[in-house]
Amino acid sequence: MRRALALQSLAVALLSGCGGEDAGPEQAARQTADTWQRVEAGGATRCARGGRFVFWIRRGDPKKLVVFFQGGGGCFSKETCAEGSTWFDDRVDAQDDPRGSGGLLDLADRQNPFRDWSWVYIPSCTGDVHTGDARVDYGSVEVEQRGWRNARAALGRGFHEFPSPASVLVTGWSAGSVGSAWHVDEVVRRYPDARVTQLGDSLAFLFRRPIQLKEWGTNRHFPPFFRVGARRWTMEEFLTRLAQAHPNVTFARFNHASDSVQQRFYEGVGGNPAQFPGRLRAVERRLKRLPNYRSYLACGFEHCALPTAEFSTLRVAGVPLREWVRDLAEGRDVDCPECRG
Repeated sequence: MRRALALQSLAVALLSGCGGEDAGPEQAARQTADTWQRVEAGGATRCARGGRFVFWIRRGDPKKLVVFFQGGGGCFSKETCAEGSTWFDDRVDAQDDPRGSGGLLDLADRQNPFRDWSWVYIPSCTGDVHTGDARVDYGSVEVEQRGWRNARAALGRGFHEFPSPASVLVTGWSAGSVGSAWHVDEVVRRYPDARVTQLGDSLAFLFRRPIQLKEWGTNRHFPPFFRVGARRWTMEEFLTRLAQAHPNVTFARFNHASDSVQQRFYEGVGGNPAQFPGRLRAVERRLKRLPNYRSYLACGFEHCALPTAEFSTLRVAGVPLREWVRDLAEGRDVDCPECRG
């Protein structure tokens, strides 16, 4: 179990083991695990309690790159940010290592369309959905919310390691869903000749009213197309402007309609969780009016699919999730499956 999922009361089994052409299962597992390189970022990067920020690089096909933002909850109050909080992951340790992960990250699965790709794997340890750049005082609790700075360090290394990919999938689950959308603009600008696709898994960042995030320092690093200053905004507005700024890029999201973790955060900032499913469906309907936005909406209370067995098993309206993600990344047009339950 990954701490970030356990912290959010989620029972997700992360599969282990790797495949190989000529090796037995155990040897192949070691070979694939060894392809991940652990990198200590250093510099001004920080985790929430001041600890070191670490990320991982995996060198596969240099022409195909996955930039993956890990989930890790949220820290936005004295209660949620306190030492020992169950609301967010405040460090990078062995439980964040991508080796042995499941779903999209299961490099043992011969059916995984991304098993031969290169990877930049960016953990979450600041509770700010990879967007913050401030030391924040929540009463008696002081937290380094440097997710933006951490992500920039990992991306910079990735750009150096993989200078000219032809295909790039920028994705992530939970907090990483927002992180993938927040940082994809930089990826698109860095790789102007590549086919870039962005896919967020299970964080619509939907609340009862617009947000600001000024306290996190997020507004100091808005992407160029979203200079909204200190005013409040919504993730729907951000994604709309993002899609309009890059009309040749496909942007997409996966969600479970009644995601229990998203409902918990919705309630945590003052909303009625019973209203979340209907509001999520309404937002997705409006976003799908954009010509370069796609949505995959499943029924259920589960949180996240990409790092779980659902990546390989889930079907909505007859469309397998794994094939839908593969087709997105390969530049094919896809439908928008929606569970009606």
